[in-house]
Amino acid sequence: MKKFFLRLFGAAVLAVLVAAVITAVLSISGNNRPVADTSVEAVEITDIGGKYKLWFSGLSNEGKHAYNLILSSIYSMPEEIEINRVDSETLDEVFYALMSDNPDLFFVGRKCTVRTAGARTWFSIDYLIGKEDYARMKKELDAACEEVIGSLTDSSDRWQTELEIHDYIIDNCTYSEENTAIDSSAYGALVNGRAACEGYSKAAKLLLDAAGFENTVITGISESEKGQSGPHMWNAVKLGDDWYHLDCTWDDPVDENGKQSKSRIHFNVDDEMLSKTHSDFSKELGCDSLKENYFVKTGAYFENYQRSDEARLAGIIRREIMTGTETVCVRFADREAFDSAVKELITNERIYSVLELAREGSETAFLTNEIGYFVDEDRLIFALEPKTRN
Repeated sequence: MKKFFLRLFGAAVLAVLVAAVITAVLSISGNNRPVADTSVEAVEITDIGGKYKLWFSGLSNEGKHAYNLILSSIYSMPEEIEINRVDSETLDEVFYALMSDNPDLFFVGRKCTVRTAGARTWFSIDYLIGKEDYARMKKELDAACEEVIGSLTDSSDRWQTELEIHDYIIDNCTYSEENTAIDSSAYGALVNGRAACEGYSKAAKLLLDAAGFENTVITGISESEKGQSGPHMWNAVKLGDDWYHLDCTWDDPVDENGKQSKSRIHFNVDDEMLSKTHSDFSKELGCDSLKENYFVKTGAYFENYQRSDEARLAGIIRREIMTGTETVCVRFADREAFDSAVKELITNERIYSVLELAREGSETAFLTNEIGYFVDEDRLIFALEPKTRN
């Protein structure tokens, strides 16, 4: 059977979480002056960069101090930033965390170096743009973010707010296969409307931060329709007491004809479902709930399927079409329910009866004697494409 979605995966991605505040800075003179007292626990910086810096908590105390020292100075673009001494592995972790936690660091290049003299260490990096360009681009990014946040219908409805952020990114961004710095940034996604997976994820983090969601970016490997694997980035979002995966890139698929269409298949999924197509990612957040999953929340998740469920399915089709969805997806709890639905709807051709029911009361005209459908047997998803009248 044919699977519906072509999976998009981006080129090399950085990633990560969290930050800190500089504590116990010492004023000891001389060439061996320590820049920070690493015997004191570093505290997360809360007034610079990203609002939620979850990767910070995974760093060693030495790494947290280095993170803080870099973050507190990097926006002024100095040639060097003095940090406490860290080994190369810790420095990699710190840089990874900085770039993942702070989506406004789009002016920072990919390579960093350190210089040491005695007991002192300096961090340096290539900047992709100058201060004036960054100030202008940051103003544009802030304005785009404020526009999205200002358009949200009800900030007290956390699930709906997250969905509107997810949909805004997909509706206003086109996937890019070019591995440029801008296409891998929130600026690329929200200002230019063009981004790779890292840009989608950084944009989601920026907006989720602004809307008050505890969230982070995650990296791993994703596998395309043709079995090709590559590095990928997406998000994890906390609603209530539970964490969920959110992959805006994969919900903006491109079909064989190059057409993009919005999906919500990867809206608040658990580790188990994500593992069907994504691998090599941390499961420490424990994304094991489906309570806020799109299918579950909207009633498009079927524990079983019988002919008596036709009215329910028709209602889902009607609702989705009336909201502008071109492809209507439903998910099944197990293979038995999935196979039962395929048999009833396709083999027994009951889909046409369902379409007749769906058209009753619908403000959108669509054919009831013709429909496209696709199945994803791995994730137990059945996708329908009603044909509208010309």
